[in-house]
Amino acid sequence: MINMYDIVPRPRVDFETDPDGKITLLKPKFKSAVAFKYLSPLTKHKNYKIHLDDIGTAVWKQIDSRKNAGIIAEEVDKEFGDKVNPVFERVGAFLQQLKTARFIEY
Repeated sequence: MINMYDIVPRPRVDFETDPDGKITLLKPKFKSAVAFKYLSPLTKHKNYKIHLDDIGTAVWKQIDSRKNAGIIAEEVDKEFGDKVNPVFERVGAFLQQLKTARFIEY
């Protein structure tokens, strides 16, 4: 098991903030420049949009390439209290999902 105080997540994708304050992650549909050049004019949107809930938004807003995952979990715990218990497991699982999907890196 990884110590959450040893990892520092860094964002790898752009995001936008919805009018209600929630975060939407923007993952590019095309990885190569050639595919982007020829296929993007055929699509309506250039990115996949992943909408985060309140807790996901709070975690994403804490990711700044300086704070470690343990501090992020503590901040989320302060904001949401019992709603996110067990906070370290939930934040850790969420960060692992973001890493697997290549939205963040450590």
